[in-house]
Amino acid sequence: MAAPSPFDDVTFPSFSELPFRKGDPPGAIWGFYEHVSKSEAKDELGALNLLTPSRILRASQSEIKTGKVCSLNWELHKPFPAAFGRKGLEHKVFWMKAVKSTFVVDDEVSMNTQCGSQWDGFKHFSYYATHQFYNGLDVEDVLDESQGYVGKYNALDKPMRNGIHKFQGKIVGRGVLLDYYSYAQTQGKPYAPSESVAITAQDLEDCAKAQGLQFEQGDILFVRTGYIHWFESATEEERENGLQLAKGYVGVRPTMEEVEWLWNHHFAAVASDCPSFEALPTTEKWSLHDYLLPLWGTPIGEFFDLEKLSKTCKELGRYSFFLTSSPLNVVNGIASPPNAMAIF
Repeated sequence: MAAPSPFDDVTFPSFSELPFRKGDPPGAIWGFYEHVSKSEAKDELGALNLLTPSRILRASQSEIKTGKVCSLNWELHKPFPAAFGRKGLEHKVFWMKAVKSTFVVDDEVSMNTQCGSQWDGFKHFSYYATHQFYNGLDVEDVLDESQGYVGKYNALDKPMRNGIHKFQGKIVGRGVLLDYYSYAQTQGKPYAPSESVAITAQDLEDCAKAQGLQFEQGDILFVRTGYIHWFESATEEERENGLQLAKGYVGVRPTMEEVEWLWNHHFAAVASDCPSFEALPTTEKWSLHDYLLPLWGTPIGEFFDLEKLSKTCKELGRYSFFLTSSPLNVVNGIASPPNAMAIF
């Protein structure tokens, strides 16, 4: 029997009732999880609190039936070149000469943790109007202005608030896939994933209905836009053009309709296969990142490889699965490759 948790059955305020605490930014849920758990410590898990032992146990019992496993990790060097001007993967293989009796081969990797498949942690994106991260963490607690806005803490320092290390052992539960790319094709609405295409809340709802998918509180949502499908079949020139921010990216439309749709479903985390979970560019001052990360504490995943997952879901005729993901245990880290698997 799973240990009970105060987050097993949470009654959230409506979106119109936010912020939860007077004086916080509009839409913020800061202080709510502490209120539910009666904890005096600042919450650092946000929506991941919903992945309770009972939800994990229930998901394992209801979703694991065939033993099929799908990795959701794109090859670590992709996309190449890296988007947004970030440093891509550098990989070095060499002879480690300390052992003299034989050849011992080591390798080293260096990369920006945002350059490929990734989870965004809660110190990655601050709310645009106040420059605060999740649960009121000020940017001054993360970056040192006097030193040119370099990070104040790294992995060798004392663990501080909102580091990616807090995600250890927390991203486990029921995953759900909205294969919107396939759905759009069946509906006679094909599109080019390399261009700016906005997927609306109604699109997502219609896709879920067509798939026979029922959402549950605490689901880990994946949206397949077809971006990786396009990338893998594109020419080098097409890839370079398709990674230019000026052209925009496919994703979920960033309007208040989508914000409220996401809020009302209370996902534990959201992810997609494209460069940014929301469609870019946006005409608003804010983006979905503003709501999901700093205001709600909902992790965002990007560049997840959902190709095998979509085929498996179609083959089995169901779009829910058991999901486990173990980000790198980097103290004070900002983001991480997901190390994610879907199990059916």
